[in-house]
Amino acid sequence: MRFPKLNLEEIFIGAMLQFPLYFIVGWWVLPIQAICGILWALGGAENSSKFFRRLGIPLTVCIATALTLHKLSILIAVPFMIWLCPSYGESGWLFKLCLQLTSNHKMADFLCRGFTYIFYWISFTLVLVFLK
Repeated sequence: MRFPKLNLEEIFIGAMLQFPLYFIVGWWVLPIQAICGILWALGGAENSSKFFRRLGIPLTVCIATALTLHKLSILIAVPFMIWLCPSYGESGWLFKLCLQLTSNHKMADFLCRGFTYIFYWISFTLVLVFLK
């Protein structure tokens, strides 16, 4: 099995999407960003599994936060963080809804990804706040 060629732009995007975690774990966000950037790029690479992106990143974020804050209960957030992941992409219900609202493929893709990203962080934050 060959290791897929990773896109540097995808690594950067995957890493930067985790920046809000800085306000929770401090500078520990840097190794988390590196891991998540690689997982993001692996999830988008040709002939690679989307599970790197859809499951690997939420698990990495929650496990790292649990270890940093010494609260294993944050792992409850994982199912909520991955709930919307299969719904984006051209075959997902969220993308189809955004496409109906905008009638523009690029705008629908942008809205769908933005909504998924916001839901991802809201679900993580709500679990974190309610467990304090």
